[in-house]
Amino acid sequence: MMKAKDLMVSPVVSVPLGTNLEEVARLMVERRIGSVLVVDGEGRLVGIVTESDFLKERGIPFSTFRAPMLLGRFLNGDQLERLLQEARTTKVEEIMTSPVHAVGLEAPLREVLDLMLTYDINHVPVVDEAGRPVGIISRFDLLRPLQAQV
Repeated sequence: MMKAKDLMVSPVVSVPLGTNLEEVARLMVERRIGSVLVVDGEGRLVGIVTESDFLKERGIPFSTFRAPMLLGRFLNGDQLERLLQEARTTKVEEIMTSPVHAVGLEAPLREVLDLMLTYDINHVPVVDEAGRPVGIISRFDLLRPLQAQV
């Protein structure tokens, strides 16, 4: 039976509390990832930010970072700059999802699937005994075992 540690992607990308949204968005775009984990001063998982979190009321449209030229056609320069300034001053804890649905290294994949389906989430962090993130499993990662069988 496969476990979380067998399918997780590691190392995981994380940021400390207090990081601004501009930095989070840049990390996600540069690394081509759909989420960034948020950790406290001891490295323990306290939140997660996904692309959809940027669409919440206090969030910044993620497409601003993916295609600023495209948005520049719909926003004048002043509006775009105001949006980017808001991203520079908004902290990750203002939009992150917390608490996070996470699993331990030895969790069976069934538990990961149950969390994704129950809470309609796309990413499940994997944490060690101290609650520090060591990996992450996305819905996409769940397709890898199927690919091996084809």
